[in-house]
Amino acid sequence: MHYRQHPDKGRYHIPANAVLSRTADGSWVAYLHYGVGSGDDNNINDFLHTYNLPRTGTPAPLPEDLRAALPGDEPAQGMLLPEGRAGRQIFVVERPSDRLNPGAADIYVRAIGT
Repeated sequence: MHYRQHPDKGRYHIPANAVLSRTADGSWVAYLHYGVGSGDDNNINDFLHTYNLPRTGTPAPLPEDLRAALPGDEPAQGMLLPEGRAGRQIFVVERPSDRLNPGAADIYVRAIGT
């Protein structure tokens, strides 16, 4: 999730929060939280397109350590993107928006390592 990842896109997204923590078993875990709006040029589809991420996902519970690291009104689950990168998970939690401008979401990138 780097601004030079796709230079031909001419854009990137800046995380709203970053947290470094440990899981219950002592592994390091890092989180980036991106919030995207529901406008024409700032929405979930733009974010996914910018980073060449797939749109489809499966409902999955948000990890407990994610909920603890980024407290607030996070729901119990989000869409887990089938990204296929070892040690990284991307959860998309769509926010309610008006019918004319759908696409607002919170995106949580979770990376775990030793």
